[in-house]
Amino acid sequence: GLIEPDSGSVYLRDTPLSELNGRNAAHVRRRLQIIFQDPDSSLNPRMTVEATLREALRAAGKAGTRAEALELLHMVGMRAEHLVRYPHELSGGQKQRVCIARALAVDPVFIVADEPVSSLDVSIRTSILNLMLDLQRSLNLTYLFISHDMAVTKYVADSVAVMYLGKICEMAPASAFFSNPLHPYSRALLSSVPQFYNLWSGEHVKLTGDPPSAMSP
Repeated sequence: GLIEPDSGSVYLRDTPLSELNGRNAAHVRRRLQIIFQDPDSSLNPRMTVEATLREALRAAGKAGTRAEALELLHMVGMRAEHLVRYPHELSGGQKQRVCIARALAVDPVFIVADEPVSSLDVSIRTSILNLMLDLQRSLNLTYLFISHDMAVTKYVADSVAVMYLGKICEMAPASAFFSNPLHPYSRALLSSVPQFYNLWSGEHVKLTGDPPSAMSP
């Protein structure tokens, strides 16, 4: 509800989000969470991990105890000693794990993951992606995973939607998309990935001309 849409509708199952208000809105918002790209800007530097998680738990109507915060930490592979630490005392991967734990505090069913590993070292990206996939299976979560990294997309996605100039230009199951992308922009995206990833065996696309404009496609 931070931005009013110019057109179209957004539904959570059968609930139109544009019609939410009051207590009904709070109930639905607890089912939706987001994991931001940069944990340094999405964590309060003046709050310990424990304070961050307990605040999220209380927002969900829970007691917000230390034990509940510790349970969340265990879910994301962290230990009790991390409860007393501030964000600057954590590694990039640990900070993103805290952000994932905070998102889980309200028992969501749908999580928007906005480039959740792009700011992390390559060496720890896989561990965070595997954590998210494990949580997806164990908690029956649905992710909207936003990424420009096609190798990451292939690793996590069940279906793929490609956006070009602000509009979806192609949507397909991941297996079909990576074996036979149909839109020229999709083919250009895949051909730009280094060959050692072996994402697509199609012909290399060389882009020429000026960058496109959404004002004049």
